[in-house]
Amino acid sequence: MHRKLQLLLLGMVISTSLNAQTTERYYDYSWKACKPEEALFYSTVIKTDTGWYRRDYYLREKKLQMAGLYQDEDCKVPNGTFFYFYPNAQISSVGKFRSGKKEGIWLRYYPNKMLQDSASYHNDRPVGLVLSWHSNGYLSDSAIYRPDGSGLRASWFDNGMPSSAGRFSEKGKADKKWVYFHKNGKPSCVEMYNNGTLTARQHFDITGSPLSDTTDIEREAEFPGGANAWSKYLQKKLYFPTQYKFDNDGKAVVIVSFTVDEAGKVADVYVSTSLHPTFDRIAENVVRQSPQWIPAFRKNRSIKSYRKQPVFFGQETR
Repeated sequence: MHRKLQLLLLGMVISTSLNAQTTERYYDYSWKACKPEEALFYSTVIKTDTGWYRRDYYLREKKLQMAGLYQDEDCKVPNGTFFYFYPNAQISSVGKFRSGKKEGIWLRYYPNKMLQDSASYHNDRPVGLVLSWHSNGYLSDSAIYRPDGSGLRASWFDNGMPSSAGRFSEKGKADKKWVYFHKNGKPSCVEMYNNGTLTARQHFDITGSPLSDTTDIEREAEFPGGANAWSKYLQKKLYFPTQYKFDNDGKAVVIVSFTVDEAGKVADVYVSTSLHPTFDRIAENVVRQSPQWIPAFRKNRSIKSYRKQPVFFGQETR
């Protein structure tokens, strides 16, 4: 599959007019336009007979980050097949847009090359069977959608235990009974809906016993002590290798992606935007060695969450 995608992408590149005018831009870690010396990404846009063909590159690796065709010069309306890649050139996702909306099969992959999800879209909405997997290969979600948006969905934790199950009415609105589970298989919450409107809720503790409090508490994953404590942890653990020096005001950034699992453990750590192997390794190790977090909370149970962390280096970093 990967080889076929590479050949298709190569064909798209070759078919692009060599005489077309090319626009070049540079972007920082947050995809804001910047000076070349501040950039982590480099972009080219070529006017073709069918639109504006854009290719984004990881600047250090000189490898593709994205390639696809847009309807407009500002590259706001994608229209065609798009390819996205990790810094190591492993494909991260592929699919087609039609006038800015997803159409047809879309595939996403983990950095370890395992399939993350597979879905078919029509007019930007999923239709038919949609499947997702955890990075360990266990099924995480299975849903089936009819053309009107109604359907069924079930999900599982990465240990194979059920996470949730319910149905949708038209336009993807929650309907009838939805059941959510703790990771030990006991119910955490049962909700009743009428075409998207919540009509009743019951919470259960970790043993499955009913609770009188049905307050719907939601929180994002958080480092103990909050954002300031997390920032202090990074500053304390990071160091700037003395053999390197940057002209960009002595500043550098690496983007590290990771998950916080249901127990608060940091896992699935990888560099999603690279700077340099030495700095990448330092940033990745600091995040990987993080103390336990307070996990995200939904439907009266802890859940896995996904985060992207810009890790900043300054030459004053100890």
